[in-house]
Amino acid sequence: MNLAIDIGNTSLKKAIFSNLHLNKINHINYSKDNFNKVLTFLQNDSKRFEKIYICSVVPELDNLIKRKFLKNNLCFIKKNLLKSYVHNTVNFNQLGIDRIINVLSANKTYSKNKHFIIIDLGTATTLDIIINRKYFGGVILPGLTTSYANLINLASGIKNIRLQETKDIIGKNTKGALLSGFNTGYKLMIDSYIKKVSSKYKQRFKVIITGGYASNILNKQNNYEYKEDLTLLGIAHYHNLKK
Repeated sequence: MNLAIDIGNTSLKKAIFSNLHLNKINHINYSKDNFNKVLTFLQNDSKRFEKIYICSVVPELDNLIKRKFLKNNLCFIKKNLLKSYVHNTVNFNQLGIDRIINVLSANKTYSKNKHFIIIDLGTATTLDIIINRKYFGGVILPGLTTSYANLINLASGIKNIRLQETKDIIGKNTKGALLSGFNTGYKLMIDSYIKKVSSKYKQRFKVIITGGYASNILNKQNNYEYKEDLTLLGIAHYHNLKK
């Protein structure tokens, strides 16, 4: 048995996997001033698994994990092994490892398709364009909760609200207006980006959505593929590449 770990800027997922089957998926949210929460979450794993594969975008946490746990079974994803999945016009050195793993995951999971748009709704919202199975470029937008938390902090007339689903296109009060923007407005922005990219490159893209907030907004769209654990599955595929 092996363990896949996906470390984002504010959340961490882990899953046991055998071949390409994921099970016992666990998740925590954390902040960068409390890395001890992460260490506690992982403390019993270092001796349990043959290999622990880590896809991380937080270098300071990587260094802490390397110091804290056994090194002989830790396998941090190596970007250079995935360079063939990135188009030669892209600045490979500035491309996050999580985004390349998602490209690998999409290619392996949907092998009949060649063109993808991967939408990852996390701390940031990213749109990644894959043409002929290679990463071709992307877009980074403020994340759903990140942008609204910042708005509430800066606008003295807007009180903190619990973000939730709504089908209303417009709101009749401040809360309703915020929820309309959070749901319908954000979805329309992403829809427009997809249409723009499809028109520019004259391709029919398979649209995959993933990330912590994907289920709140977009997974009811019939023309999108909702893949909750795309990155973890990509880590399992990476394990097969290493064999």
